Amino acid sequence: MKGIRASRGFSSVLTSILMCGVVISIGISIWGFTHSAATLMRSDYYDEVMESVYKIKERFAVENIGVNISATPSIDVWVLNYGTSDINITKIRITGGGNSTYYYPPDNDDKTAPNGVIISAGDFMQFNTTQSEVIPKKGLSITICAESVRENKAYGTIQIP
Repeated sequence: MKGIRASRGFSSVLTSILMCGVVISIGISIWGFTHSAATLMRSDYYDEVMESVYKIKERFAVENIGVNISATPSIDVWVLNYGTSDINITKIRITGGGNSTYYYPPDNDDKTAPNGVIISAGDFMQFNTTQSEVIPKKGLSITICAESVRENKAYGTIQIP
């Protein structure tokens, strides 16, 4: 009789130890999953906040607009980066006389500006846009909108005398 009781007591202790081991391993698995998920979310949140900071710090303006009324009409646009970080101009919209046209600057370096042209802080760049839709003529008001890769926009207007 004593042998049976002793083995029954040993069985309940072994079961308790095994159950504790299972609970601890499940707990460690859940902790590892939540820790990795939290790390990933923290990294994504940080990236989003920094992108917003860069978008806010981006400063540029359409500094000058030149119009060439000739056999091949063109509009020259000078964009000034007066901010502290580089900008990437991806699109220039030209509107006038009820028509609009878009100019997409060519890539100057596939690695740093895959969709536009980078203008360094404190620098400016000239964009020469040959026109087929918005034909410059006397008395026409032309509006320019330069857009960066972060979707910030700068506007300029010229009235052709």
